Amino acid sequence: MPRLLPPVVLALFTACGGGSSNGLAPNAVYFWQITSSTVEFGQCSDKPEFRMDAKPLAFSDNSYIIYRVSGDGKTAVTQDCTRLDASTCSSSATPITFNIAGRELTFTQESKAPVGTTGCNLQQAETWTLADSGKAMTLDIANVLSLVDSPPACDSVEADLKMNSPNMLGVQGCVVTFKLTGNLK
Repeated sequence: MPRLLPPVVLALFTACGGGSSNGLAPNAVYFWQITSSTVEFGQCSDKPEFRMDAKPLAFSDNSYIIYRVSGDGKTAVTQDCTRLDASTCSSSATPITFNIAGRELTFTQESKAPVGTTGCNLQQAETWTLADSGKAMTLDIANVLSLVDSPPACDSVEADLKMNSPNMLGVQGCVVTFKLTGNLK
């Protein structure tokens, strides 16, 4: 079984300036200092080998989520900054582009990893949802898991996982959510 890896490594991100009551300010850079990190499992296997790498995302006093809102206010792109100053920021080395609806930012992606050599793959459908409440934010990174590409092999992987999990659950439809909170800087 491949390890469930945390989503895109927590990068340095920022939020500066206020937004309007209807949404985020165009061209503004937002700096959110991370204040907590947890991980939650839905109806998922509790087999230790499955859960061992799905720990809360590590952060320090200097961990930020930073993004720049586009001129039209429809998207935001993560930034790397040398200081809490928008003039020191540029697009991240591996940028994430959020779609904006009001004060909510979303990003989605999918990935696959092989499970052994049977042709079965673990698919992760990942959705980031950042909710900006003015002075505080929450970021939920939800990963919906499924086994795909080789039904007989995947059925065998799922049955084996269920049989060897104390809670008798597998990974089909399992949701692992990394949750971050932060304050506006």
